[in-house]
Amino acid sequence: MVSSVLKKKDFLLLMQGKFVSLIGSEMQATALSLYVLAKTGSATKFASVLAVTVIPKIILGPIAGVFADWFDRKKIVVGLDFLNGLIIALYACIFHINGGISMPYIYVLTVSLAIIELLFQPAVGTIIPSIVKKEELVAANGINSTIMNIGLLLSPCIGAILYGIKGLGLVFIINAISFTLSAISEMFINVPKLNKRPEKINFKVFKQDFLAGLNFVKERKVIKAIIKLGIILNFAFNSFISIGVLYISKQILKVSDYQYGIMQSVLVIGMFIAPVLCAYLCKKMKIGKLMFIATISMGISVFLVSLCASKDIINIIGNKSIIFIILTVLCICVVALGSATSMALGISVQQQVSVQYLGRVSTVMNALLMAASPLGSMFFGMLYDKIPASIVVIISSSIVILASILLRRSLCLGDEEANISSQEGTVYEN
Repeated sequence: MVSSVLKKKDFLLLMQGKFVSLIGSEMQATALSLYVLAKTGSATKFASVLAVTVIPKIILGPIAGVFADWFDRKKIVVGLDFLNGLIIALYACIFHINGGISMPYIYVLTVSLAIIELLFQPAVGTIIPSIVKKEELVAANGINSTIMNIGLLLSPCIGAILYGIKGLGLVFIINAISFTLSAISEMFINVPKLNKRPEKINFKVFKQDFLAGLNFVKERKVIKAIIKLGIILNFAFNSFISIGVLYISKQILKVSDYQYGIMQSVLVIGMFIAPVLCAYLCKKMKIGKLMFIATISMGISVFLVSLCASKDIINIIGNKSIIFIILTVLCICVVALGSATSMALGISVQQQVSVQYLGRVSTVMNALLMAASPLGSMFFGMLYDKIPASIVVIISSSIVILASILLRRSLCLGDEEANISSQEGTVYEN
């Protein structure tokens, strides 16, 4: 099945375009993070760059999928990749002329790219089912996931190396080229025109569907527990990964840009481990229990990271390189457990929600989860500037562990309802 999918020209062109643009985007994200931290020395300002990218996703996220259904998907992905390349090329020119870019320019760039990605992802996500057969979807999505993980593995290392050699300007130029090449590749894809643009465009139907999904969530205790856990993880865990690891590595352990890039690439190993770990544990235990154990284990792993940021521990060991290696190993465990928990959350939602409501419930859930990320980034970013990093990491781990304990009963209730549903051969509906 895999070989038959790989023989499809349209699928290969799509994967090629996605891979090239992903390398450029993640490479730029790594370099931009290093640039902001080096320029400001502030975790708060670095966190604010991450936070502003989520704002348009929260506001515009629920309607992005509608545009993918209304308009020609091929034109959307090709046009948006060209637009990305144009914007980044413009920033390369600004960087070259001014010798750098200010924080306001960085905010405009990140928001612009976030909006484009918001429109791009629903469109490109619907292309795969339209260019492969139904029985090939599992293989196609598996290949897509593997290629994307390889890109995530390579790009931080490349970004850190290029940033260390020539700075952010070179990274801008390469990323602009990558998006242009991606767009050119996508121009040759034959995508069936399955879009159905209504005669009169309005959001009346969307509003009704969105409210129906919101009401469904309010009436389901298990779904509310899953969303609460997801919100807390986005608030406490995501900020640790995006801010804490960088702050500890660069500001406390004083590692080089190259070492940090290697670390970020190695952390992707955790993402490869997660599907295997989740599949194995699903055979051993029910999904609610899996979420509880994975979350508790993740909280404990994050707590152990706090030791790597402790001045007393650093003085006792006396070798920051050894501590950095320990930090990297612990973070691989954290990423693996976090990814496995995220997968378990998704599986649980699919078990608890009928197909009739799945899309709308997912929209509500994603909006709430994304809202938690910028709040967590700003909150913990300020803490890293005010108090010792080891204490901040302990706060993050305590929040994760406490949440999993408090929500354990509700999560396990989902296992009981799933059993009843399977025995009766029914799904939950209003």
